[in-house]
Formats: sequence, C-alpha cells, structure tokens
Amino acid sequence: MKPTHVAIVSLLALAGCNSTTPNLEPLPGSLTYGEAGPTRKTISPPGTMIQNRFMHQGTMVFETYEVQPDHKYKLVRRSVADTWSN
Repeated sequence: MKPTHVAIVSLLALAGCNSTTPNLEPLPGSLTYGEAGPTRKTISPPGTMIQNRFMHQGTMVFETYEVQPDHKYKLVRRSVADTWSN
C-alpha cells in the first residue's frame, strides 16, 4: 500500500474517534441528582476529582466528578458493576 493511502486510511480512522464525552445525566443517588443544573458547590480547588458510589436498580454505580473553576461539580465519568463483593 502506498504511504499516501496509509495516511488517508489513518486519518479516516482517527476522524471516527470522538474525544468529547457525552453529557451524563445524574441518576438517583448522584451528587447532583434533582438539582437545577450542577449547582452543588464545594470549597475544593478547581480540578479536584470527587468520587461517589451508590446502588441504582441493583447495580453498583461509580461516578467521578470534577470541580469546575466556579466550584460546581461536573459529572465526568460513570461506570457500573453488576456484581459487588464486600
């Protein structure tokens, strides 16, 4: 394969990657659930990561929030575990 073809294929493959994360909606148990937008504030410095875990519909949910420059929480990551060991 010619180097230009390899470059084009590589660029097309990278174009399909999306580096932005979708907006995660808070679940019951999330730190910002039931609030009009992420209005919860903290005294932690901006950039601090806050962890939260809770049960939701029989699964363990792990969430990570990032403290924004205005000291509000932003939900940046969520993972779910179907099984939970003590």
